[in-house]
Amino acid sequence: MDWTAVFVRLWMHDINNFTRANDLSFGQMNLMLHIHYRGPCEVSGVSELMQMTPAGASQMVERLVQQGLVTRKEVPGDRRVRLVQLTDQGDRMVLACIQAHRRWVKDLADSLEPDQRESAATLLARMTEIACQMSLL
Repeated sequence: MDWTAVFVRLWMHDINNFTRANDLSFGQMNLMLHIHYRGPCEVSGVSELMQMTPAGASQMVERLVQQGLVTRKEVPGDRRVRLVQLTDQGDRMVLACIQAHRRWVKDLADSLEPDQRESAATLLARMTEIACQMSLL
C-alpha cells in the first residue's frame, strides 16, 4: 500500500475517533482546524470553504456556537459581515485533536533509528514548505 494512503487512513481514523468522542462532525472539526491555523473567517465564506450550501454552513456554525466552541462577531464598521472565531473552549478542543494526532506520529518516529528520524524530519519539513505553497492550507 502507498505511504500516502496509509497516512491518510491513520489520520482519518484518528480524527473520526476524536470527533465522535467529542460529539462533533468531521466538517465541524475541519472548520475549527481551519480557524485555528488561518484565523477567524467570515460566516459567508464558510459555505465555500466547506463546499456546502450557505444554509448548511450556517447550521454548522450555529451548532458550534451552541456548543460554546465558536462565536460570531460583527466586524467593526460593517455590520453585515460576521466573523467566526474559536472560543477558548474551541481552541482547547482543537489543541486536543492536534495532540491526539501527534501521538501516533511520535510513536511512528520513535520506531526509527535516530539518524533515520533526523533524515525524515528534514525531508518532511521541506515537503511541508512546498505543500503549503501549493495548497489551501
